[in-house]
Amino acid sequence: MGVNAILGTKIGMTQIFSETGDVIPVTVISCGPCTIIRKSDKAVQVGYREIPKESVNRLLNKPLQLMFEKAGAKPFRFVRSLPASETNDITQNEITVSMFKPGEIVHVIGTSKGKGFSGAMERWHFQGTQVTHGQSDRTRCTGSTGTGQNASRCWKGKKLPGHLGDVRRTVKNLKIVKVDEQKNLLLVNGSVPGASNGLLIIRRPK
Repeated sequence: MGVNAILGTKIGMTQIFSETGDVIPVTVISCGPCTIIRKSDKAVQVGYREIPKESVNRLLNKPLQLMFEKAGAKPFRFVRSLPASETNDITQNEITVSMFKPGEIVHVIGTSKGKGFSGAMERWHFQGTQVTHGQSDRTRCTGSTGTGQNASRCWKGKKLPGHLGDVRRTVKNLKIVKVDEQKNLLLVNGSVPGASNGLLIIRRPK
């Protein structure tokens, strides 16, 4: 199949043992099955997690419901475009976790945990300052934020306190440790962005 990615949700982290007895930290990801809704030249639009009929009006607005009706597909909670090659040769309607093999390298894309408003030290990993000359209340301050006369303002891009997390992140070159086709599970070595039940895109490197 020419599809190079799949949608999934993060279940959590655990550990498994290798044949030599080494402990391997892994993230368990529930992958697919994803239904192909549309095809284009270099991508396919897929749906993940079918919505029950009684919950369609609550979870989807009218334009999205009309989109699924025109495509002749069932309504899904998540719809994304995934990279693909040779879409004309794709005959299957579903993408399953069987597309990956143990030992394969993948990139995992997700949304990091949102942590609200945060100070500059936690947000930008500032080292802090020394407690000298009675500056006991300045150890975690931001420091100088701009010049006094020219330009008398903070320059754009200055590292200041603000919103931390809740951004799209990609963790590259994670090794697949195990593929469970019966339970649609994928075990990758290491951690992936986001909280449990968060949407992930698992794709092969370009």
